[in-house]
Amino acid sequence: MLELTTILQLAATALMPVLTTVIVYLCEKKTSFGKLKFMTRQIIIGIIFGGIAVISTEFGVNTGTAVMNVRDSAPLCAGIIFGAPAGIIAGIIGGIERWLATFWGASEYTRIACSIATVLAGLFSAILRKYMFDDKKPFWVYGFAVAGIMEIIHMLMLFLTNMYDLNFAFSVVQDCAIPMILLNSISVALALLAVSLISKEKFNRPHEQKHISQAVQFWLLICLIVAFIVGNLFTVFLQTKISDNENDTLLRLNIEDVMADIKAASDESLIAKAEMIAIDYAAEHTDIKALAEKYNATDINIVDKNGTIINSTTENYIGYAMKDGEQSAEFLVLLEGAKVYVQDYREVSLNDEQLIKYAGITLDEGGFIQVGFNAEMFQGDIAEQVLDAAKNRHVGKEGGIIICDAAWNIISDRTTVNNTLSINERRTDVVAGERFTANVFGADSYCMFSATEGYYVIAFLPIEEAHFAREVYIYVSGFMQILVFAILFGRLYFLIKSMIVENIRKINSSLAQIASGNLNVIVDVRSNQEFASLSDDINSTVHTLKRYISEAAARIDKELEFAKSIQHSALPSVNPYISRKDFDIYADMFTAKEVGGDFYDFYQIDSHTFAILMADVSGKGIPAAMFMMRAKTLIKSLAETGMSVEDVFTQANEKLCTGNEAGMFVTAWLGFIDLSTGMVNIANAGHNPPLIKRANGEFEYLRTKKNLMLAGMEGINYRKIELQLMPGDQLFLYTDGVTEATDAQKELFGDDRLLETLNMVKDKNCEEICRSVKAAVDEFVGDAPQFDDITMLSLKIGHLINGGSITIIPDKSSVEAVLEHINKQMENLDIPPTIVGKVNIAVDELYSNIVKYSGAELAEIAVENHRTEFAITFWDNGKQFDPLDAKEPDVTAGIDERGIGGLGIFMVKKMAKSVDYCYEDGYNITRIIIEIKDDE
Repeated sequence: MLELTTILQLAATALMPVLTTVIVYLCEKKTSFGKLKFMTRQIIIGIIFGGIAVISTEFGVNTGTAVMNVRDSAPLCAGIIFGAPAGIIAGIIGGIERWLATFWGASEYTRIACSIATVLAGLFSAILRKYMFDDKKPFWVYGFAVAGIMEIIHMLMLFLTNMYDLNFAFSVVQDCAIPMILLNSISVALALLAVSLISKEKFNRPHEQKHISQAVQFWLLICLIVAFIVGNLFTVFLQTKISDNENDTLLRLNIEDVMADIKAASDESLIAKAEMIAIDYAAEHTDIKALAEKYNATDINIVDKNGTIINSTTENYIGYAMKDGEQSAEFLVLLEGAKVYVQDYREVSLNDEQLIKYAGITLDEGGFIQVGFNAEMFQGDIAEQVLDAAKNRHVGKEGGIIICDAAWNIISDRTTVNNTLSINERRTDVVAGERFTANVFGADSYCMFSATEGYYVIAFLPIEEAHFAREVYIYVSGFMQILVFAILFGRLYFLIKSMIVENIRKINSSLAQIASGNLNVIVDVRSNQEFASLSDDINSTVHTLKRYISEAAARIDKELEFAKSIQHSALPSVNPYISRKDFDIYADMFTAKEVGGDFYDFYQIDSHTFAILMADVSGKGIPAAMFMMRAKTLIKSLAETGMSVEDVFTQANEKLCTGNEAGMFVTAWLGFIDLSTGMVNIANAGHNPPLIKRANGEFEYLRTKKNLMLAGMEGINYRKIELQLMPGDQLFLYTDGVTEATDAQKELFGDDRLLETLNMVKDKNCEEICRSVKAAVDEFVGDAPQFDDITMLSLKIGHLINGGSITIIPDKSSVEAVLEHINKQMENLDIPPTIVGKVNIAVDELYSNIVKYSGAELAEIAVENHRTEFAITFWDNGKQFDPLDAKEPDVTAGIDERGIGGLGIFMVKKMAKSVDYCYEDGYNITRIIIEIKDDE
């Protein structure tokens, strides 16, 4: 604690900047000094306050560890009260003088920190005056806070510049921090308060709505203060717990190490004596009592091969079975192969009031000899090792180890440079392994003890050293929090100032939009009274105008909605094809405006040809929608004439170029699918590449050479490409509204994301795939507006029917399609009903075997009619599997006695004229012939 005279001396130096501020302020207001040029006055004021900083340095108060002063308040007062240049000049003068003051007695230890802090004080005050306080004198509260923050930076500089001697640096900060922070803060606050009183400023303002900067500053300051208090309370609590845990661990580990050394020395000494006794006994079978007396042993027992004591220095031990006691039973390991066994100092099984340390050595004739020593005997042999263990052990820097005997008498001393000190008190009120507090060698210390081999091992650590790391952390953490909060406060203050400018910019931007005709803009800047009033005035001005045109706007919206409905109704629906099993199709369009330029189409051209179209008209809105309708109608009418896909685009291009003064064009992709073979004829007029997924594969882009877009140039001959589709293959068509969908950061959805999304849902049906892609695009775009139409179409081949054959993926869901195809063929051939039933049973059995057992990826079933015979051939590319190998069941046996399997094939063989199987070129081929009789 500081003495009263020291406090008074510091208070006197703290009042010097206050008095100087009052005098200089009065001179500026009352004398000709105020008429001098600005920079002249700033230089003079800077020199005056620089001199005050010098006086504070020379008349600092020595506290023993450091010299305290109120030097930084001088440049702070100069800068934030009189002007930025004055603060910088005063800081430089004070900093340079402090640097040179070491030559005539000032502390070298704090030289760098103090010099830099004084210069920073002047610079800090200049920056705040210029940018935060708008070249005006701040309120006294801000002066108090600014000075406090500056001194915290000063203390942190002391830590930073003296990291090599952190202990002493901390002691300096601990002694100086609070007095110097308070005195400098009070000095600057009093100077500001004095100037405010002289200028007769009003401290109590009438109740009125605060400006945003004032309101935010007040509540921000409150929040930061509360956060600082709560944060530091939590930090103190947490660091105390951490420090206690670390100290406990340090004490415990040192005790364990010393205990391990003592036990090792005790075990080694006892084994050595036991071995000598065993040698003497084995050589001459000397009387064991004589051996005990010779080697000063407490107890010697001879144990036979059965684990029974056959001879002992204690007669009532003779005949005792070692296995009967917990302590004695441990030595039976010597009868199981161990040569030596030593036990801890503990109670004896036959006498739990006696504490002995035993060692056992095996005998050549079998059994073993057990030698025991009490504490007094074996401790005498290891006394030197015990003392060394304590003397050479340090806990931390100043802590150590004390060893006591069983009666708590200290047997180890701690030697210092000056003399030898000892602990002479017994500790009977503490528990082993738990930390307690005691005065050790004149210092309050944390202690912990444990017992081993008849000793008490005590570890101690001075409390001051134990809490050093915690105290440093708390101080530095508190300083850093204040510094961070101050930076945060200053940054937010500047943000508030910029918000006013930003609000004005927003209002001007809204006015510009209103002036350009966008009357839907609402000015809603209400962060404070001024902007709320201005917003209301502007909004009321445009309200009347909006009312006059609202009816017209509503009518236009209704008409556009009607146009959108017409456009969507012109697009095909999947309903006519929803029951088709040979393919699955789904498409959808989402326009960016009420109407759009994207379109899709699909339709049946003839019994086996199906057309799909995806297109995108340049531009948006009504012009694009009208051009879209023209292009869609033209392409469909040309396709339905039966011309090839390339001729459709060639003819459509010529017609769309005619009368196209607006210069619009269409990118389009058209495919004619032969549903019997899976062959697709494709023409691509500059459109995005579709994606294709083969059965059991993944989607990939189908990149082919593009033709020029439609309506781009007359005289273009379009080319086609061919694509073979098989059952399970799938196409996905889309417009660039999918891949060019843009989020708020102007990033595109892109080809890679589309491919990744499709492969995540590749096993879903066509509708689910399209909806999943739309959901992925919506999630990516977020709240960003849709700039382009989004259109998608997905088609999947189920099976191919070519004459009497069907090609299909053999899974459980395909059985129905196969049976439906076979029955249709039999219906066309007028097969008798009795034969139909047999064929259904046979087909179901043979095709089910393919589904269940072959693992085939593709199968083909072909039907042949030869007047009196009906033949069905099954091909599949699965593993080799002969369904005819099934063992025929015993149909004469009961159901419970008959084995599982074989009955279906048995029935097929009975119904069919012949059933044959072979495996050729990687295909299982099964052929069944059923005879058609006239009487059937």
